[in-house]
Amino acid sequence: MRTAWLLILVMAAQLGCDDKSTNTNNNVNNVNNLNNVNNVNNQDGGPDADALNNVNNLNDGGPDADVTDGSIDADADGGTVDPTPIAFTALTANVGHGDAEFPNYPLRLWSQSYEDYMGAVIQAMAPDVVVLQEVLSGKTCEAFTEIDPNKTCYEWDTRLRPAVRLIGPGYSIVCDQREQVECIGVKVSFGTIDGVEPGAYVELGANTPALPMAGCNWAAGQCNNETCDDESTVSDVLVHTAAGDLRLVHMHPTAQVSAFVAADPCRADQIRQVFQDGIVPGDVSMVRPGEQAMILGDWNVGLEVYNIRTLMQSSEADDVWHQYIGCPGCAFTDMDPRDGGGQRYSTTSANAWVGIVAIDHVVTTNEITGSCVVHDEGGMPATERLDVGYLYLDQLGDSRIDHYAISCEMTIYPQNP
Repeated sequence: MRTAWLLILVMAAQLGCDDKSTNTNNNVNNVNNLNNVNNVNNQDGGPDADALNNVNNLNDGGPDADVTDGSIDADADGGTVDPTPIAFTALTANVGHGDAEFPNYPLRLWSQSYEDYMGAVIQAMAPDVVVLQEVLSGKTCEAFTEIDPNKTCYEWDTRLRPAVRLIGPGYSIVCDQREQVECIGVKVSFGTIDGVEPGAYVELGANTPALPMAGCNWAAGQCNNETCDDESTVSDVLVHTAAGDLRLVHMHPTAQVSAFVAADPCRADQIRQVFQDGIVPGDVSMVRPGEQAMILGDWNVGLEVYNIRTLMQSSEADDVWHQYIGCPGCAFTDMDPRDGGGQRYSTTSANAWVGIVAIDHVVTTNEITGSCVVHDEGGMPATERLDVGYLYLDQLGDSRIDHYAISCEMTIYPQNP
């Protein structure tokens, strides 16, 4: 995973930029989904739920409980039933590793048993929304023929794609349109991805704007401050939920290349593509006014080590962050976990000696509420890395996943039209 950008004063080291629990709260989603049925099946066959089907609202005193006063949330008298707030869970995980020289599998999961283990953990968590960075793709597996059944590229043409193997059944899954290494999964019971059949895997299904600068091969050391990593992306989908539409934006912009090459101009423009029109001529912003949004993934922006990273060069990407997120009047808030002193926890094991390396982030529109956890080691209390139970960790060496996943428990509220 490319955990770069930390401009440490170490001279020629290439940083591998991040480029890297069963959740009982899923029961809350089931409750909300059951409650939503009340607003669909009415006793008399009409479009509005009647007083009988509105029993949950009557019981909880919610806004739809008034069924006779003629207000907009009355249903028995012909009013419109308001959508219900929905609790949901989210997970972002960079599943690559930091070894750019690993034979045939640079930066990618190669052990089938390790992938199987990570898939079992993710599927046990059962997040409603999951985004995975640095997923194994055809870019890697179609370049050679794997004959070892213990490797993840084995029988590439006939097996389920790695994103599906990791996320599991019951999800609509799409990947970016560039190199299919950044994938989004949405649980069918939570919502539907616009234009995607529920439960389908669409390899090129996520909207992916063009790179704002010329492309380069990061793993091969070809990138500089005038280029963008070929596989770096910001991508998005629109999810239709019972509480209204939710824009999901998946972040994995270009990583820092070395101590002296930040690749910041591309990264800054890729973040701008989320919020601004016309970064690439003709493009529109990924988030839209009046639309609820969740923006998460490996941003390659380490806000806590800004002073170190900018000793020799500036960071426009940080400036873009502060322009749109967390400022007075900003429409977006970051949900990054913090300690009692307000500091984020590291989200990668790479370059930990430099300080807090938090490059994975979760951002939402202000109306969405909730909290998040970093699954790290030695940082956030009472957490551990997702792979901690894998029996052969000591055999992975530098090909162990080097990012810490972030999971969140959130609530999306209906918005007035």
